[in-house]
Amino acid sequence: MKILILNILALLILAGCNSENKDSSHSDSTTMQDPNGHDHGSHAAGDPRVAEVMAIHDSIMPQMGAIMDLKQKITANLKTTDSLLVVKSTDVLKKRKEEAFTLHIQLDKADKEMMNWMHQYKADTLEKLGDSEATAYIADQKLKIETVRNQMNKGIADARAFLDKNSAL
Repeated sequence: MKILILNILALLILAGCNSENKDSSHSDSTTMQDPNGHDHGSHAAGDPRVAEVMAIHDSIMPQMGAIMDLKQKITANLKTTDSLLVVKSTDVLKKRKEEAFTLHIQLDKADKEMMNWMHQYKADTLEKLGDSEATAYIADQKLKIETVRNQMNKGIADARAFLDKNSAL
């Protein structure tokens, strides 16, 4: 009788282990990664809302290089303007310096906001949330990344316009 009970117990344990392996392999196949290798969890698999958020991120990520380049050019413009101000201080040069400084801050803020969004976005959070909470989280993240996109686009456009206007000076 004891042998029969032990055999049944052993079969139940083996069946339980086998079922856990199937579940974990199934959950692995439902996770999704973006092109940058970020895991977006099982809620994200096929979720067009998450794909939309990540598409916004992926579309503006290449602009980070443009922001860095523009910040360097604005810094060079500030140095040139400072040198000109030493020779002759005019209201035009003072205004140019102020505008360049403001643009540098604007670009720096856009850069930092992108980094902050990437660090705070947690795709694995979706796995821990119910459907309504996940929907709210995704909507919030979409709003945040759209704000970052707008800041980046405005900063880049304003900096380019400034540099175009002041390149001849």
